[in-house]
Amino acid sequence: MMVEKKVSQIGASSTGREYLRTLAGRSSESGAKADKEGSEYSTFGEMKDAYRILFIYGLTKGERLPTKKFNTIYAQLSMLSDPYDFETLISNFGEEGDLEDIGKAINEYTNWAIEDVKKKFPEGKISVEQFSELFD
Repeated sequence: MMVEKKVSQIGASSTGREYLRTLAGRSSESGAKADKEGSEYSTFGEMKDAYRILFIYGLTKGERLPTKKFNTIYAQLSMLSDPYDFETLISNFGEEGDLEDIGKAINEYTNWAIEDVKKKFPEGKISVEQFSELFD
């Protein structure tokens, strides 16, 4: 059961957080609110949606990439459970030891994915089709 395991807070590096904002049509000025300009062209409706798909991409196609400092994005453990059960995903697709600190594993897989996608799409303009091709 996840309650028995250590769970670090969910976050991203400061540059990773900015990229997540871009993918969700936000800017550092708008914060959590969608910008009127550009949000209609964003791939995701919310940052958490971008975070979740990037985590899955990192888990299935990448590796853990530690960073020195993470900024907390989500402190609610409910983000890790139904209908997005990250513990089940990690136990099936992750490496041995990933469940020792599920939050840290999520952060590091997502960090790898952010860096990988940012290299391929530096402006954050990526369609759903292009995103799905990353999983091929």
